[in-house]
Amino acid sequence: MKIPLIVLLSVLVMALAISLTTVYRMDGRVSHMRSMMGECSDQAQLILNQRDTLALINAAFSAREDSLPYLRHTADSLQVRLDEVELVNNYLGYYLIIDTGQNRFHLRRGGLLVRSGYCGTGKGWTENDSGMVWNFSTPRGIRYVVKKGENPYWYKPDWYWLEQDLRPPRPGQDVLIPDSLSWEEQIVYYNDSLTSSERVWVRAVPGALGNFKLDLGGGILLHYGVGRGRNVSHGCIRLGNSDLAAIYRALPVGAPVLIY
Repeated sequence: MKIPLIVLLSVLVMALAISLTTVYRMDGRVSHMRSMMGECSDQAQLILNQRDTLALINAAFSAREDSLPYLRHTADSLQVRLDEVELVNNYLGYYLIIDTGQNRFHLRRGGLLVRSGYCGTGKGWTENDSGMVWNFSTPRGIRYVVKKGENPYWYKPDWYWLEQDLRPPRPGQDVLIPDSLSWEEQIVYYNDSLTSSERVWVRAVPGALGNFKLDLGGGILLHYGVGRGRNVSHGCIRLGNSDLAAIYRALPVGAPVLIY
């Protein structure tokens, strides 16, 4: 009886020793895994912190980039105010202020506001499907009315077709409106006698600019147009018919126009 009992106890002791050894080893592995998990967690947190830092830096740069046009517009506005102070002291006639940020005009005389309203100004950089790029911004600074005219034609420049990925018409390929017709009859002929595809190829368009135009030089005009209150033009300043007529009557050739 003693021998089997001793054998049984020996087996139990060995099994217990093996179990304790296994538990010890498993505990070591668990501790090692916990340590590795802790390191991974620290690395993950570090990566998250770096990502958040990069996100904050990107947001800061984005905010800075977005603020640049505002800062530029503010600086231009202050410069116009200084120019206006000097202008009021030396010029007694009507003058015009164009705000390209708010797309508003202010007709003034001697510093007093005479008329105000919405206008449309340049839409900035534009690209067609072929990759051609234009800057259709309204130029800022002081300009002057160099000439005025009634019943103006809009002579389409080549970019009108290029912007639509079309080839400009060669001499003799454009559609002509009979010059024997009166101004009003030419407008009716353009709108009612020509198809939409034919109107595309008319280079000298009657009525598109309204009844008046004021030329500021460099291809920049004050004329009638849609899209007032927005940056939609190819650089010109678009006005409503009644506003255009009032400004045309008020501003003589040589009158200053302050644009910012």
